[in-house]
Amino acid sequence: FWASGGHVLLRASPLAGGTSTPRASFSVASLSSRFDVSGPKPVLLVDGEAVNDGLEPGELPPLEIRVAAPDGNVTRYTLGTSGRTLGPGQRFAFSSRLDVPKNGVGTVSVTFTR
Repeated sequence: FWASGGHVLLRASPLAGGTSTPRASFSVASLSSRFDVSGPKPVLLVDGEAVNDGLEPGELPPLEIRVAAPDGNVTRYTLGTSGRTLGPGQRFAFSSRLDVPKNGVGTVSVTFTR
């Protein structure tokens, strides 16, 4: 059974009196961002962890880092996860070095692309 954004294997149907299978559920934890001005050009460092909060293993989707400037312009960066599978409770640490946008940085957020 194919659905937008991935696939699901159904083991039991709720219509047949079974229960639905628990799925992987991903969240972003321990997110931090800071500037590094020690080099000739300042960079934005973004660190965090993706966590499987679900009850089944699942393939970790790519991450999208959104850097919003104070004027509302948003720059998006995609951080691949190489199709890594995370088991229940497992974590995937990530880190990225980004150019500081010309308009500055207002907020930084990280989500999953699918």
